[in-house]
Amino acid sequence: MKNRQWYGWLFILPSLLGVSIFYVIPFFLSLYYSFTRGVAEIKFVWLDNFIDLLQNPTFLLAAKNTLFFMLVSVPLLTLGALFLSLMMQEKLYSFSRWAILSPVIVPVASALMGWEAIFGGEGVVNTVIRLAGGGTINFFEGNARGMLIFIFLIKNLGYMLVIFTSSIASLSKEYREAFLLDSSSELKYAFKVVIPLMMPMIFFVIILSVMNSFQIFREAYGLYGHYPPNSIYMLQHFMNNNFFKLNYQRLSTAALILVLSISVMISMFLRYQNKRLNTRND
Repeated sequence: MKNRQWYGWLFILPSLLGVSIFYVIPFFLSLYYSFTRGVAEIKFVWLDNFIDLLQNPTFLLAAKNTLFFMLVSVPLLTLGALFLSLMMQEKLYSFSRWAILSPVIVPVASALMGWEAIFGGEGVVNTVIRLAGGGTINFFEGNARGMLIFIFLIKNLGYMLVIFTSSIASLSKEYREAFLLDSSSELKYAFKVVIPLMMPMIFFVIILSVMNSFQIFREAYGLYGHYPPNSIYMLQHFMNNNFFKLNYQRLSTAALILVLSISVMISMFLRYQNKRLNTRND
C-alpha cells in the first residue's frame, strides 16, 4: 500500500514541480517585492509601495479603464449569450460549433489582420462607405474603447453560447412539459424555470468572462502597442510597461492588488450563489 502511495506522488511530481517553479515561487517573490524597495540594498517599506501606487495617476487611469471595460463587456457578453441560447433552446445542435468557436481558436495575430481588413482605412467597411459617398472613418482611433469591447464580444460570444446551450440541453424536458400545461408562454418558462435552474452556470460564465476580459490586452497591444489611447490604457499595459522598465516593486504591488480584487469579487459571487442555493433548499 505504501509503495502505491509513492507511485501516486511520482505521477503528480512533474506537474507539482512545474506549478511550484512557474507559479507558486514567483508569487511569493512578487509578494516580497511588494513590501520592499531597492536592488543592491533591500529594505522593507511595508505599505509605502501601496500608498505610492494608489496615488499614481497612471495606475488610477489604468484601473478605471479596466473596471469600466469589465462593467460594460461582461454583462453584455453574459446577457447576449444567455439570450441567444434561450432563443436556440429548441434547436440546440442545429449550428456548427466549430464556426462559433473559431474566434477563440484563431491566433490573435491572424484575428487582428482580419479586423484590419474589415475596419481598417482600406478595409471592407470603409470601402462600402466611400462607394456610398461618405468619407473614411478611423474606427480604431476614433472609438478605441467601443472597438475593443466589440472585439471582445465577438471573440467570446460563441464560447459562452456553447456553455449555456449545453446547460439548457442538460435540463429535463419534463420541466418544460409540466410548465406548459398551465401556461403557453415561452418567456415565462425561461424566466421562471430555465434561468433559476441555470444560476450556477450563469455565475460560472460571469467569472469566466471576467478572466477572459484581462486577455483582451493581447488585442489592445497588437492594435495600439505599449501606449494606446488613454481610454483603453489597461492594468496590463501598466504592468507590462513597468516590467520593461524593471520596476519590479511597482509591478508586483499592482499585481497583488489585482489578485486581491479578483479574489474578493469571486468570493462574493460564490457566497451569493451558496446563499441562493441554501435558501432554495430550505
